[in-house]
Amino acid sequence: MSAGTGWNGPLEFASSLSLWAQLNEALVPVVTYWLWVGFAFACFCISVLLEGNVEMQDLVFLGAFAVGTFGGLALGQLCAFLRVRTWVLLALGAMMWTVFFVFLAGGGTAIMNNDVVAAIVIAILFLGPVAMTGGLWSLETNRSLWSTWLPMVYTVGAALVWIEGHGGLSRWESGNKFAIWDLVGLGFFVPSVAMFLVYLVTRETHRLALWRRGPTAPLRPSVEERGVSRPRVTLLGFALLAALAVGVAGSTALIAPYLWRTGPSPEEGPETTGERAETEREKQARLKREAEGQGQEESGRLEELVKQGVEAAKQAGGTVCSVLSVALLALAGALLAYRPVKRLIVLRHLRDPVTDVAPTARIDQCWRLVEIALGDAGVQLRAGEDAASLARRAAPVLRELSPVEVHGLEDVAEVADRVRFGLGVGPDDVAVIERFSKWVLDTVWERLDDKAQIAAMYRGI
Repeated sequence: MSAGTGWNGPLEFASSLSLWAQLNEALVPVVTYWLWVGFAFACFCISVLLEGNVEMQDLVFLGAFAVGTFGGLALGQLCAFLRVRTWVLLALGAMMWTVFFVFLAGGGTAIMNNDVVAAIVIAILFLGPVAMTGGLWSLETNRSLWSTWLPMVYTVGAALVWIEGHGGLSRWESGNKFAIWDLVGLGFFVPSVAMFLVYLVTRETHRLALWRRGPTAPLRPSVEERGVSRPRVTLLGFALLAALAVGVAGSTALIAPYLWRTGPSPEEGPETTGERAETEREKQARLKREAEGQGQEESGRLEELVKQGVEAAKQAGGTVCSVLSVALLALAGALLAYRPVKRLIVLRHLRDPVTDVAPTARIDQCWRLVEIALGDAGVQLRAGEDAASLARRAAPVLRELSPVEVHGLEDVAEVADRVRFGLGVGPDDVAVIERFSKWVLDTVWERLDDKAQIAAMYRGI
């Protein structure tokens, strides 16, 4: 965050850098993030297209995903430059997801059978908010790790699709855990980890540049500098960064296979060992049959996944609608109960404080009770008005409200003003104003009709 501004975006209007120089500073993390997302998305497309039996619907979905991803990314980064707050984009994303689930729950499943419509709806309403928040957080300080979710999803998805489609699972199930990886899978994963670290470095240098040149930055230079003020990464720094990328990616690749399930699930039951071992000829025949059936299975795999996703989204839509209904009811209840509950708590505290209060503070509390009672009667306190003036304006209103004359209003108003202006506290002032404030509050409240009492309960105090 730029020092002393409260803003955590890519631009700082009070910075000693010009607007063009700030844009030049932000260009490095912007380009780095776009390259990373583009590389991850390209890996995902390659893994899908090289899986075999590519159909038109695969290209339609990949094209829609590209539009949703890069369009949402551009919109999110534009919002970052326009200083749009995070909660605005989160609210917009929540609204789009709500529309998506309500659309499915309300009978949109039949329309989703059309591949083009399904691809557009999923890309815009479901994937779009993820890309927009990623673009916004890619330029907000302290949000860089949150923005890594978008490219890492594509990276992991590319690796898993490739491994599943090219015999990685069968090698893993044979007992060789490390055999699940091949050169292509590692080619998807390792460069993405390296770009992840490079992106974090560029974000940190950008943050430091804004911090140095902010309006109240402790390291702000006394002499105007020329050119960009971005800290530079040395050659040794790049070497250490490359070594760190290889270490992180390698350790992840070594640990990940051992985190997956290596035995049957409880539903599958224990493995049987009494069956006859499969001969090599039977194994070759089985593999041939599986290879012949694999082409037909892969052609409908994506369509089946889409149908399953639509059905799951439809079921989730009903749940989301129920949750939203409960949330709206809870919000409505909170809005209806907020002011009456606040009034009850404030009046309880002013009438009988739980802790000991100094005499001057107690007199202020009691006069506050009088102000609330007069406000319920329709006499509102004016800005800068003293107690005596309020008492003079309230006297005719109280006489009209009740035949019971309210005695002592001017006296307690004089006590309140004397304490407010530091002119001293008499020996009986606290007892007198405490007794009077409770009496006038109860007197006014009892003489209000039902409509006036409801209005008083929802009046801001």
